[in-house]
Amino acid sequence: PGYTLFYLLRVMPEHMLLLQNGKFDVPDRLFHSIDATYKSVITNPADVKELIPEFFDPDCFDFLINSMGLGLGNLQTGERVNDAILPPWANESAKRFLRKNRAALESEYCTKNLPRWIDLIFGTASRGQGAKDAKNLFHPMAYISPEEVEAISNPEDRERAELQATEFGIVPDQLFCRKHPGKNENIGSWGDSDALLTRDRLRGSYGVEDNTNFSAPAMTKGELGRTSSGFSVDEAMMQNYNTTGSQVGTNPLD
Repeated sequence: PGYTLFYLLRVMPEHMLLLQNGKFDVPDRLFHSIDATYKSVITNPADVKELIPEFFDPDCFDFLINSMGLGLGNLQTGERVNDAILPPWANESAKRFLRKNRAALESEYCTKNLPRWIDLIFGTASRGQGAKDAKNLFHPMAYISPEEVEAISNPEDRERAELQATEFGIVPDQLFCRKHPGKNENIGSWGDSDALLTRDRLRGSYGVEDNTNFSAPAMTKGELGRTSSGFSVDEAMMQNYNTTGSQVGTNPLD
């Protein structure tokens, strides 16, 4: 929700105020520029935002415009945060910007690469060795399931885990155990039942090929910040980093 509201600040300020305890975030951390947001995602390993559907719908242009006249403050440069600053090719038109985005989304390039995105989010590159190879790793807390949260006996630790999931989200369940075929590929046996992971088979299927446990580390009871092996989730994240040489959240399509 936090990443979604980052973009929807201008049309849903009340939700952002609720998330931020009644105040807007500091101006330099608000969504004020397409260019600045893009550079942050590309260069900052901790920034794992993705575009929301509104970026591809010309009828939803209002999320880019400060039509409510919200007082969002000034950047450290002194520049006022107002309408989102668009790329030069948009000619200061939010609708033109979104129409161009929509055309790009429906282009042959995106059609060709869409299966790779599906693999990253829902498939073979979302967990385990596939995720490491694709530099698609996230903080271990992002892999904790609702069942694991419910199993935390300490109420305060459970509340912290729920807050983490609410503000930063969790990695979606893996749905596919084979690479997703392209639009014009012959899917062959991809249509059989072994290609799709049902919820009942989901957990046992994560490590079907290499016996790797792809889910989040089990936590010691009453100690949210540490795994069952005794080191903190931050240390677990760095262990993944050091093992793979990859940055957490790096976009493998760039």
